[in-house]
Amino acid sequence: MAKNEIIPQINEVNRISSGSEFRGTLISSCDIRIDGLYVGKIQTRGKVVIGETAQYTGDIYCNSIDVWGKVDGNIISGNQTGFKNSADFTGSLRCHKIFIEEGAQFNGTCKMITEEEFNQEIAKLNTASKPESEG
Repeated sequence: MAKNEIIPQINEVNRISSGSEFRGTLISSCDIRIDGLYVGKIQTRGKVVIGETAQYTGDIYCNSIDVWGKVDGNIISGNQTGFKNSADFTGSLRCHKIFIEEGAQFNGTCKMITEEEFNQEIAKLNTASKPESEG
């Protein structure tokens, strides 16, 4: 285990409830559940759930994701990606495993990636988001 690595706890979940709006970037080591409106970017080593009442616009970088609601954007998932029967996805998907239930809407592209490719994407993302060092 790397020094300073945060291990997510099973009951730690970030949540944007139905009726709530969030605009911006959320970086977390915990699971995330969205049931409201979210515009921005999510980055987590945990699982993301886009609930039935959710409307998400932006980019998602996660370990795994289940989509029940509406997503417009890009998803990069290091493990499993699931589109439930009420899902409505428009965008670009890169993942290791995928399942799409009957009734789900999938309008976009899908590229299967390895765990190594996922880790490279996260490393690029983390490098790009670090502030320039002083001096």
